[in-house]
Amino acid sequence: MNKESALKTRVSLFVLMLMVCMTSAVLAAEQARTVEDCGAIPWGEPISAVEEITYSHTADGVKYYRVNKVEPCGVFRIQGANVTYGFLEGRLYTVLVEIAKAQDVKQVVATLMESYGLPDHKKVDGWDEYRWETDDLRVKLKSQFVTDRIKIGMYYKPLAPKK
Repeated sequence: MNKESALKTRVSLFVLMLMVCMTSAVLAAEQARTVEDCGAIPWGEPISAVEEITYSHTADGVKYYRVNKVEPCGVFRIQGANVTYGFLEGRLYTVLVEIAKAQDVKQVVATLMESYGLPDHKKVDGWDEYRWETDDLRVKLKSQFVTDRIKIGMYYKPLAPKK
């Protein structure tokens, strides 16, 4: 390999690495903008920072509320979705979604797979159960083919009670 060819190879690799870095930065900015644009409540946010909430119930130390001002995002935007926000020790710990008549369970699972990758899957008491896990989130989707019901639970792991 001559010097000119080696130089072209180095320049090409540099340009390629620069393009990869720029693409990553653009994708990260787009993801951040998407969360901001839809007005999602950030995980761990104190309840005092959330406007227009209505108390629903308490279970296992978690206080559940309906948030009237926040527009649901992504998979939570599905028509007929009942979204409840759970606060543990005053901070957003869980988001629960129940969909009585899901038109397309596959689309809901595909949407979650886009964000969290391939799930673990098993059948439990007539429900299909899908689970995803990231560093900060545990996501569980349960679907029942017979009734078309879907339940989704998302849990912020840094606030999870220690076992």
